[in-house]
Amino acid sequence: MNSTTMDTSSTAFYHALRPRPPLIAPISDYTLSLIVPVVIHWSTAAVYEIFQHNGLFQQYRIHTSEEEMAKNTIGRWECLRGVLLVQVLQTGLGIVLGTFSEVEMTGYEERDLIIWASRLRLLGQTALTLLSSSGLDVQALTTLLARSVSGPAVFASGRAGQEIEMLAAKGVYYGLIPALRLYLALWLADTWVFFIHRAEHGNSWLYKTFHARHHELNVTYSWGGIYDHPVESLFLSVGAFVVAVIGSGLSLRESMVFSAFSSAKACTDHSGYRFPWNPVDLFTTVDAAYHDKHHQRWGFKTRRPRTATHQQCFSLLTHPIPDPRPRTSDPSPVPEQRDKDGDVPVLVISFTA
Repeated sequence: MNSTTMDTSSTAFYHALRPRPPLIAPISDYTLSLIVPVVIHWSTAAVYEIFQHNGLFQQYRIHTSEEEMAKNTIGRWECLRGVLLVQVLQTGLGIVLGTFSEVEMTGYEERDLIIWASRLRLLGQTALTLLSSSGLDVQALTTLLARSVSGPAVFASGRAGQEIEMLAAKGVYYGLIPALRLYLALWLADTWVFFIHRAEHGNSWLYKTFHARHHELNVTYSWGGIYDHPVESLFLSVGAFVVAVIGSGLSLRESMVFSAFSSAKACTDHSGYRFPWNPVDLFTTVDAAYHDKHHQRWGFKTRRPRTATHQQCFSLLTHPIPDPRPRTSDPSPVPEQRDKDGDVPVLVISFTA
């Protein structure tokens, strides 16, 4: 009999599943996921371009326009062509991968919420047992909590405990778990990029063939943050995204949030503006000034980790090469330190706990 009940319940559950309706009809969620990073990239870049062209917040600029023209080995039009090429390739690859992806389903949320409510109930009972063993009046505490959270009407009906459990389950299911998945995705992506980028700076052929293109911008600007070699962009950016999404189990809509944040962060890190407070930098340990050192000929030739975990685990050190002059508009180039082959700057990677 129990088996029959379980089979019936399972059958009803599967019949309740249906394709998830699009977030913005008639655009499918997958199509929207390809549009979001491009829109966020150019929207964020447009803000910084408005600042620059109108002379706003000049006190927060890291370099002057004169330094940009003197130090960069490519012009803005060439950079624009490179960025558009990267975005076309990445979007095209996304379209191809979309043909192999499954349609996301909905209808299982109610079942999952019930499961989480039962888990939280068990956790709460365990916590109350421990508190009561310490001499605390658990009955009075739970009564006060139930009355304040659920309200007098629900409390009087005797459904206060169920209401609190379901409210907590929704907080975990719709808030805490997605936040943890997004953080894990950020960590996985940063790990992927860290080691790929380390290899590019440690190998002369990889640096000259692929990564040197990105360093043609010594004075960066926002939309040039994804000015990469097309092949590098597929391995570095697309590879990091795939590893992050699969490794963390992000849903399609969660992956939109992740790609939107990554696009905004790339623009912000390369914007050339360091504001005392920037909402995009709240979740990471680096800002535009920190990343600017990476693009300078005298600076660190290694990628800064974006998470506190990587900041502690992968401390990145170089031979001490202090900036030989105060930061002014002096456009004179400074020779960079090179390795024994004279190709790429020397790196000393130190792993610390």
